[in-house]
Amino acid sequence: MRLFTRSRGLVHGIAKGARRGGGKSTPTPLDRGLLLEALLYHRPNRELHTLGSLHVTNFFHGIRADITKSALRDVAIELYLKSITEPSPHPELFDLLHDFLAELDAADNPVDTMSDNANTAFVKLWRFIGGYCEHTGFGIDAENCKDSGIDSRTVKIISAEEAARPQYRYSMGECINVTERLLRYCRLHFDIRATFNSMEFIRGLNQ
Repeated sequence: MRLFTRSRGLVHGIAKGARRGGGKSTPTPLDRGLLLEALLYHRPNRELHTLGSLHVTNFFHGIRADITKSALRDVAIELYLKSITEPSPHPELFDLLHDFLAELDAADNPVDTMSDNANTAFVKLWRFIGGYCEHTGFGIDAENCKDSGIDSRTVKIISAEEAARPQYRYSMGECINVTERLLRYCRLHFDIRATFNSMEFIRGLNQ
């Protein structure tokens, strides 16, 4: 399994077992996007490590219970896995991903893919991508993003200055188009050759 850790970055390991938080002894299956406490037996110069005493501290139930939120979570995780390949610590990216998951989890669940709540969920993903690019030295600028199709409206929405302003209203098709433009920007600047598999599912939401 792969863990994104705050102190060591991306870690590949073999898990002996996971336990539910609160001291319960019943093993629980692991899924992507969970927050864990883990004991890592790190071996220098090894790519595969041993993971023990795994405890799930946050299941992010609000995300797991909603198909749109789960799809957006997968986009964020896939961006990290495709752009960061070296096992070096990136605590700022760990905190950014954690905060995104916490905000997405707490947001109202979309009643349908055309609701204002769906718009809110997508905007949270866009701001995560904007913050991710900023932290990695590729801040999004409309003047330098013409190849990605990013316009000034999108830049305003993902900027910190726009965070407190009234919600923009997008159709589902527009939400998908903006997301694809942002990921196209990431592919260009992070030299990501592969397509984002998570977007195939999101496109299906609009059918």
